[in-house]
Amino acid sequence: MTASALFSAAGSGALTRAASGIVAKAARGFQVFRIDGYSLTNHLPGGMFISSPPFTVGGRNWFVDLYPNGVDASKDDDSDSVSLFLRLDGQRQKDRVRAQYKFSLLDAAGNAAYELPPSTATLQCLGQVRSQHPYHHMEETENPTCGYAEFITKEELEKRRDILLKDDRLAVRCDVAVVQLELLLNVAPKENYNHASRHDGGDWDYSDWEGAPETRRRRQQRPTLDDQEYVRRCLSKSQGRR
Repeated sequence: MTASALFSAAGSGALTRAASGIVAKAARGFQVFRIDGYSLTNHLPGGMFISSPPFTVGGRNWFVDLYPNGVDASKDDDSDSVSLFLRLDGQRQKDRVRAQYKFSLLDAAGNAAYELPPSTATLQCLGQVRSQHPYHHMEETENPTCGYAEFITKEELEKRRDILLKDDRLAVRCDVAVVQLELLLNVAPKENYNHASRHDGGDWDYSDWEGAPETRRRRQQRPTLDDQEYVRRCLSKSQGRR
């Protein structure tokens, strides 16, 4: 028997056909994170961060983490840079996402007065994992981050105080873009079964029949689509989103 014998065998059973589709689209969003009284954050210890409320892009929650005195916990007074990171909230489920992101420091008018070029990173989180404790409680794993340990030096920030720290306020804008997949419905052409069918509620569906209930007659049956025409209609049908 050849490898294709079953496809051409006579007396084969009923043919089943299906069609489905996915559309990939870009999901974009941003958050403006404002810190008033910024000069007081210089008294925070190294390695301590200020976190924004969550914002949603592509169906996921994200945070902005700002370290006024850098990420190195051993440096409190001698840190020379401000650190900025984007954090993915993945405590509840496993996830892996590739994201483009960009940080900007804004002036009082909301314009980007200092920024670095966009970057791309893949972030992976394990969600909640079962611990080795005999009671098998769930432990939360650390959320993945990406960003810059040295986003801007304190010296540069101080030089631009009149623009970036007007009224002792720092405003950070974080832009995020990811790919989001969306299911398409109604990709397959309608098949012509031409018979009454019963729904779960017990009612009969005579949508393929004509006339009043007591005198219904079956519509003239149209020929079944051959495979080539079926595929052609699948590819030419307009997108019907879920």
